[in-house]
Amino acid sequence: MADWYNFAVARLAAHPSRDERLNVGIIVFDGNRLDVRPARNLDKIRAISAAIDSQAVRDSILRLNVLDHIVQAEGHNSLTERLAALRLICPLELSELGRFESHSDAAYEEAISGILSRLVEPEPAQLRKPQRRSKLLTSLKAAFRSERVLAKKGDDLSTHRIVPNWQLARGLSADLVLQNGAMHVIETVDAQSDEISTRKLISDIAVSALVLEQARMTFGETETKGRLVYSASASNESLATPSLRAAEHQGAELINWASQADRVRFITEISHLAVPLEKRSVNKAAGINASTQHKLALN
Repeated sequence: MADWYNFAVARLAAHPSRDERLNVGIIVFDGNRLDVRPARNLDKIRAISAAIDSQAVRDSILRLNVLDHIVQAEGHNSLTERLAALRLICPLELSELGRFESHSDAAYEEAISGILSRLVEPEPAQLRKPQRRSKLLTSLKAAFRSERVLAKKGDDLSTHRIVPNWQLARGLSADLVLQNGAMHVIETVDAQSDEISTRKLISDIAVSALVLEQARMTFGETETKGRLVYSASASNESLATPSLRAAEHQGAELINWASQADRVRFITEISHLAVPLEKRSVNKAAGINASTQHKLALN
């Protein structure tokens, strides 16, 4: 049979004139026992005051158990009385009561962990796939820039140009994406250096395959064309081949950057799908000094 538990959130308040508060822990009323759970990380209190010691705050939260014993010894035994009395003597603010249900010790701990994660612990930083500053990716962008089809900073997919580092989902970004009818998603794996470990090489290919799979989930199976451009030394290519073939089996088109035929065909094909940037217009009203012009421009 499941049991119900009442809990309150312990809050640290800054100076009253600032009206700032941070959730720093929870207290759970378990019969006559008070289960006190401070936040795992209290560094966030520096956001409202650099003068407050995080250990002192943690000690204040943990002392709530002692204060509750004192409150009950003075005859405040009902839940409402205990909470009211604690609010009077506690250096922290206590929220209104919440409730959760638990049918086992494991479920109890899971519920508390969930409450702490939702209400108390700092929100985790968003995971991002680091943008790979490889020579291969730099070469690709340079090639598309020379074709005037690489998007400018701040451009999105609606420009129908090739946009670098496009986020597909939380934690996953594609190296290059072009929208023109289909979604052309391009990933790169640079394994030219013999110093790259086998594990990292396989991991890089696996991450690229995952990005392409996420693209198919985001844009649609039939609307997505994934390409994996790779560059590998002779020794690394033999190590990478099984993983590359697995990515190809999942639907990725492989382009060997070391192959001039592959490279030219790929750059030409993608460039023709994109809308090129307009060439800078020449100001015809400006004066022309013949001595500064190339001789072919004067004919």
